[in-house]
Amino acid sequence: MPPKIYYAPRYYTYPNLDLLSILFDPNDYAVGQEDTRVHIDAANTANYIDKARARVLTENFAHSFRHKYGIGANGHSKDVVVGFSSLQILLPIAFYGTLAAGGVFSCASHSFTAAELARQIKQGDAKLVVCSPDLVKVAVEAAQACGLGLDRVLVIDSTYRAWGFKSADGKVDCWTDKRLTWKRITDPQELEDSIIVLLYSSGTTGVPKAVMLSHKMMVTQIVHASQTAREWATPRILTGELVPTPLRTIAHLPAAHIAGVAGYFVNPVYSGTECYWMHKYEWKKFLEYNRQHKITGFFTVPAIWARIAKSPDVTDQFATLKNGLGGAAPMDADLANSASKRTKIQVGGTYGMSETTGSVCTLPPGMTDDTGSVGVMHANTMFRLVDDDGNDVPEGEPGELWVKGPMVTKGYYKNPESTKAAFVDGWYCSGDILQQRSNGLWYVTDRKKELIKYKGIQVAPAELEGLLLSHPLIEDAAVIGVPGEGTEVPRAYVVADKNKISEAEIKEFVKSKTAPYKQLRGGVVYLDQLPRSAVGKILRKDLRDMAKTEFRAKL
Repeated sequence: MPPKIYYAPRYYTYPNLDLLSILFDPNDYAVGQEDTRVHIDAANTANYIDKARARVLTENFAHSFRHKYGIGANGHSKDVVVGFSSLQILLPIAFYGTLAAGGVFSCASHSFTAAELARQIKQGDAKLVVCSPDLVKVAVEAAQACGLGLDRVLVIDSTYRAWGFKSADGKVDCWTDKRLTWKRITDPQELEDSIIVLLYSSGTTGVPKAVMLSHKMMVTQIVHASQTAREWATPRILTGELVPTPLRTIAHLPAAHIAGVAGYFVNPVYSGTECYWMHKYEWKKFLEYNRQHKITGFFTVPAIWARIAKSPDVTDQFATLKNGLGGAAPMDADLANSASKRTKIQVGGTYGMSETTGSVCTLPPGMTDDTGSVGVMHANTMFRLVDDDGNDVPEGEPGELWVKGPMVTKGYYKNPESTKAAFVDGWYCSGDILQQRSNGLWYVTDRKKELIKYKGIQVAPAELEGLLLSHPLIEDAAVIGVPGEGTEVPRAYVVADKNKISEAEIKEFVKSKTAPYKQLRGGVVYLDQLPRSAVGKILRKDLRDMAKTEFRAKL
């Protein structure tokens, strides 16, 4: 029998254009105007970059990246530039400039330790690290561990009237009036094959791997998102039902996430959205900036929606909000409904991953939903739902999502083994359990894969387990996610003598060697032995059941 394939309700013809051309060249798709302030310092609105200035800066830094660092000199999609930065209005310029020079932009979490950053630099064989001033020390330590000199650590400073792109040793200044224009690409195969972004994901297992994103994938994603919104809005504007309002969003999530790349780097220029950049996420500042800058829409993680729904701090800060999406981690119906009630808008669900350039399911504009769905399939995508043996599950039943479409990656950078393991007959195996109900909407019901999503950021249990097992006083270890802080937090189950090593000592050991989001906020539980299968695999379901029993007992 042929496989059961679910097809998207829409099919679009996407343009054969490279990402920078669709952003900055005149075309029938992008609507951002030359004077649109696309990147604005939320703390000082006099500090901004409009679209016209962004284009010039892109070509300026492309020239410096090419002629001072050799980025793209030997062809496109070969030279990797690692972006390791807090939120800065010049960070998108580093992104555009890398692409214009012919390089590949590799996104690194701003909370990485030097060892974690060094691993990413080595995996991509990066030629250059671009960092913010607050992260110079970590960037330098990581670069030196990889054999990169201080001249290869480029510090971006977005301070008002003191913008700077200088090397950490002060010897290289990338400010220049010279310009290097990017290569215009219209060949469909080249657009599909040209890698421009590396997003790090743990995939279904193990330590982070670099997801390859192409021109075609990025262009497809942004055109789809805007096209569906325009289809809904245009007739309502023509009839007077809808009054057009300026689009304003707020950059508050990590820029190394797909939400940062698509939502903060790309979409403002494409859609003419004013993007207000926080220097770092702080709850009170987030509320203040939403009110002050009259933010009209944003995507954020469930933990922030939960705080919006519950905090007494929330009064009228979201009065101008027109749309809101939640994702990057599970968000149930109760949370979505509470957030919707508090903000007086429909807070919609969305589902996707790095491997699909972001969302492949979204609640469409104008649709209401109180059931906790993630909406409908994106145009041109195809789904299968399968059991553990790869067989189609009955219609209406949950199964592991396999996905195909123009937004799906071709695999992991310089990692053919992981790429091969992630695909079956061209279908990307997500490891997530989804279901389509009779209402036609899609629901995420479980996660087959073992990743923990702490506030939308991926934490790989295998990485923490390896670290724990490196301690001489820990005999065995397993890590799962448990509820906490309105999100999912890592908890360790260890076989160890608590009289020799305490919970506090184990937590401190992990804290000293990992980024903050990987810390054991869910605690440490001591066991005589871990539940394992006959072949030695950790039975995580048993650990989850233990945790559920414990949490129920506390209620």
